[in-house]
Amino acid sequence: MQSIDRIALNEMVFYAYHGVRESEQKQGQRFTVNFKAELDFAEAAQDDDINKTVSYSEVYKAIKRIVKNKNYKLLERLSYQIIEELFLRFEKLDYIEIEIKKPSVPIPGILANASVTMSRYRSEVEINE
Repeated sequence: MQSIDRIALNEMVFYAYHGVRESEQKQGQRFTVNFKAELDFAEAAQDDDINKTVSYSEVYKAIKRIVKNKNYKLLERLSYQIIEELFLRFEKLDYIEIEIKKPSVPIPGILANASVTMSRYRSEVEINE
């Protein structure tokens, strides 16, 4: 059995303007983002060297910039954009999973949120540099 190393950033909250409806694009709302990734950090664990892994802080900054700097109609597109840019920026990442929760959903009913979860291996994403 092969070992798998994972990192995660949980329940990041950003105010942004994503949605299909014009009201969502104008008013904005909170979005909660969860990030999980797989990479081999055996060398980092052995050498105690940040340069041999991925900085959580840098991943957070990248996700924040992507979520806040451009508006998307679909959470699916936003999820893919995050994955694509993280693969481009962090070469050590082999697999990424992004979950985006939208708490204020324009659905007549009682629910905590709607969410989209997308996961991709690096080999599945065409990275445009």
